[in-house]
Amino acid sequence: MLNKFFPGLNWLQGYQQDNFKSDLFSGLAIAVMLIPQGMGYAVVAGLPPEYGLYACIFPPIIYALLGTSNKISIGPVALDSILIITGLSVLAEPGSEHYLELAIGLTLMVGIIQGFFGLIKFGFIANFLSHPVIVGYTSAASLIIMGSQFENMVGIQVETGNIFTLIFQLIQKIAQWNWVTLSIGVIGLLFMIYPKKIFSSPPYALILLIAGMFCAGTWNLSQYGVEVIASIPQGLPSLTVPSLSLDEFLSLIPVAITVALMGYVGTMSICKSQEKPSDKLSTRPNQELLAVGAANFIGAFFKSFPVSASFSRSAAFREAGAATQVSALVSSLFILITVLYLTPLFALYPLPKALLSAIIIVSVAGLFKYSQMKTLFQQNRREFYILFATFLITLLLGVQQGLLLGVTLSLFMVIYNTANPHMTELGSIQNGRLFRNINRFNDALVRDDVLIFRFDAPLYFANKDYFVEKLYGMAKSRPPGVLKFVVFDAEAVNSVDCTAILMLQQVIQNFSDQGIKFYITNPIGPVRDVIKTSALHDYMYGSSMFSTISDAILFIDDGVDNHAAVALQTND
Repeated sequence: MLNKFFPGLNWLQGYQQDNFKSDLFSGLAIAVMLIPQGMGYAVVAGLPPEYGLYACIFPPIIYALLGTSNKISIGPVALDSILIITGLSVLAEPGSEHYLELAIGLTLMVGIIQGFFGLIKFGFIANFLSHPVIVGYTSAASLIIMGSQFENMVGIQVETGNIFTLIFQLIQKIAQWNWVTLSIGVIGLLFMIYPKKIFSSPPYALILLIAGMFCAGTWNLSQYGVEVIASIPQGLPSLTVPSLSLDEFLSLIPVAITVALMGYVGTMSICKSQEKPSDKLSTRPNQELLAVGAANFIGAFFKSFPVSASFSRSAAFREAGAATQVSALVSSLFILITVLYLTPLFALYPLPKALLSAIIIVSVAGLFKYSQMKTLFQQNRREFYILFATFLITLLLGVQQGLLLGVTLSLFMVIYNTANPHMTELGSIQNGRLFRNINRFNDALVRDDVLIFRFDAPLYFANKDYFVEKLYGMAKSRPPGVLKFVVFDAEAVNSVDCTAILMLQQVIQNFSDQGIKFYITNPIGPVRDVIKTSALHDYMYGSSMFSTISDAILFIDDGVDNHAAVALQTND
């Protein structure tokens, strides 16, 4: 009974000692990734670093109980962080008390939105974010995140703006750069990049964090103007409820919907890309919405900011041998011990912000998908332009604007493709056994008295005019008075609406007035059902509707009507 409400418990069925060993070691490995990443992504979001640690404790536990995937690591994510700061910085000063209240309120709203979408079975919404939009958006966001860390890397603050404005202002103030801070940041970058090429397994981020804290405490680097994190509260946060007015909650709706949608899309992308037929359980999109929504909702009461699945951590999660989400529980326990007992060390050994920025820059660099951009440019220019527009607008105007533009362009592309689908004339090959696109098969034979064509889309109000225009254009290409038969191969038409039925009536009548007979071949069941109950029901008889094109040609040439019962079968 509990398994119905807590699907995560299904992973414990048949759980063995070997599974626990794998989960134990993988959980520790993920914890050492989560500590620096959680703190870093909290700073990116304009929040105190401890908020990132809180986000690594409670939400993964909730997801472990409610989630359906054993392949993802839930916690702070770079993309969510940049969405948070861009959405909230216009409402309050990052780091201020009001900003912290807004962040907690945002987390609560994200959880409610995701949970509500899960309850109403709205998991399919992930399909509306196309691959080009996601690649363009994440690539631009990675540059924005890296750019946002340049201030910490050089030790000065500039006015906010897009990444180009930020870089321009930093260059203008090059005389004010703190070269000790810059040196520390560069050393951190080099340490995060080059050793991995030789030994990939050590937790370089955690090693850098500990070494940096030791050096900062030993040599008192703050006396050289190096900004440090010297105070992280010890212990768990008290249970809190965001004290925001109704108007403030309403002002959070746009960014909350964006964070909720992107967090869910990212989570589902990782789940589906790693799913295998041999998996014990299949990922359920609506349950994932409920699980991530509950993780955010509960986390909000413990000063967590929005969480979702991380691409890099999920990969490490699997590589470390995690068998179930028990691994996430181990990580949460390890970070809980850190918060309860180890945070006082920051007072003695403060963490240079430049090193945290170096960790963030290297962590998000992989989100810039140059190779995928290049591949899409070569394969499909139209989709590449959607990617590039999303990428450019995100860089210039912000992540929400870029995402909105990308989704809008994708929807327009869907509308355009359905209103202007593929439609082609067919010719016979292999002595009439097959009928194929005459533009693809040079040996396809075409008869002047017979026009055979295929329409590869649902036939409905948005593309009826396109259908008529293309069909009449094909008919006019025949010599005058020669065309006697038109054969419509409807195999690829999966639905027909009432507007299209009226259009077909008119087309059939127009051809009939010219002495041309119109035949339909291979309509699927739902299309036959619609025709049966429409004004075209009289058209459903053996000499006008056929199972195959070959049957129609046989009837045209010899008057033989094969497979009529199959061609006319409906749901009656």
